[in-house]
Amino acid sequence: MYGKVLRVSPDIVSIADKDMIKEILVTMDYPKSVIHQGLELNEQHNLFTSRNKAFHKNRRRLIAPAFGLQYLRTLEPIMHECIHILMDKIDQVLLDPTSVKKGTKILPQGQVNICSFMMRLSMDIIGETAFGQSFDMVQDDSHPVPGQLARTLKRSMQQTFNPWMKWFIPLDYSFVDFGAERVRVRKEAGEKGRRADLLQYLIDAQAHERAIGEGETGDEYLDMVSGKLTDRAVETEACVFLIAGSETSSTAMTFTLMYLVENPDKLAKLRDELDLAAASNAWGDIPSYDQVRNLPYLTGCINESLRMRPVAATGLPREVTEDVTMKGWFFPKGTILIAQLPALHHSDEYFPQANKFIPERWTEESPFPPVQDFTFYPFSAGTRNCVGKNFAMMEMRLILATLILSYDIGHVKWQRTDYVQYITTALATESYIITMKKRSPPTK
Repeated sequence: MYGKVLRVSPDIVSIADKDMIKEILVTMDYPKSVIHQGLELNEQHNLFTSRNKAFHKNRRRLIAPAFGLQYLRTLEPIMHECIHILMDKIDQVLLDPTSVKKGTKILPQGQVNICSFMMRLSMDIIGETAFGQSFDMVQDDSHPVPGQLARTLKRSMQQTFNPWMKWFIPLDYSFVDFGAERVRVRKEAGEKGRRADLLQYLIDAQAHERAIGEGETGDEYLDMVSGKLTDRAVETEACVFLIAGSETSSTAMTFTLMYLVENPDKLAKLRDELDLAAASNAWGDIPSYDQVRNLPYLTGCINESLRMRPVAATGLPREVTEDVTMKGWFFPKGTILIAQLPALHHSDEYFPQANKFIPERWTEESPFPPVQDFTFYPFSAGTRNCVGKNFAMMEMRLILATLILSYDIGHVKWQRTDYVQYITTALATESYIITMKKRSPPTK
């Protein structure tokens, strides 16, 4: 190991230097490595896996407006409804701990597996917003698609590093069939089936592309590599929303709640901010996004959690497209450079007391110098930054604010908090238990 540069194999190098990471992700904007190709669903390039810049630019141009704040506001009522269902289920479990799915561990009264609830809620939200149909995971926890998706994520990462496995353990892409069916049903319903969600946006974008004469050429391969929104492309991108929008946000929310209950002074400070922001609401109401969008301490708590437990725990791999020298280090064409986010985010050089949860570092009351540019990458950077970052932040702010406004939450000792990495980060046990008690309205 040589400082911030570590060669992990003959053609893979891990980088933890902020200037080099900026050059990799932003300045040179290197393409993603072949590691991501395991998720080319339907043998289709998609926004997440594509390594072709022209394809990615065209596809992102078509899809990005769906994640703009203006369009996302049409999804807020859908998120609110899903959050209402979550609260009803939590209240039910707090009242009767046996009211969980058969085979699920029954916890002592007043305790909840918040990791499980966040995973199930995220699946329901992305089901509603990407397919127009909830998976009913919060209430029922029995839909097959989430399980199929989880197996595929694990196996695709295993096959990336062990290519021989694909001949013996094929990937389960049956969840793509579910996506294709939802697209077919929506299209057949026509105007009667219109709904303000991400799937409708994809269908409308495809129709617009065709209407202005920029649709498919009839050459399947040419259409695929140029980024045209073919029928298969619409199905595939809808499924990519499912992959990118479920585990990522659920894990981030679980870790944020974990850090908050482990730091009750930070939790109390956040609750005070939220109580003030929602003071005009009826007790128990879900806050609007306008009420929580710009709250500095809430944003600081989310940022600090994403810093300490980044979604991409193994870093962001990019492939060098030509011989290059960075800070005296020579990397030949084809080298995989991994932007090592965990090392960067945990560097005391960039983040004083880096191993401590200090949301204040993101606010004006920070005891430290302002966070330097290009040291924090919660949603990657450059042209390949996460197109759904506004969706994710909206979802996390609404859910975390609602839970903390509605419940007194607390820490349960002696739990495993180690994590595993497939496509995204996840708790190894898929479990994190907290205490929850319904808050009473303040006395007047």
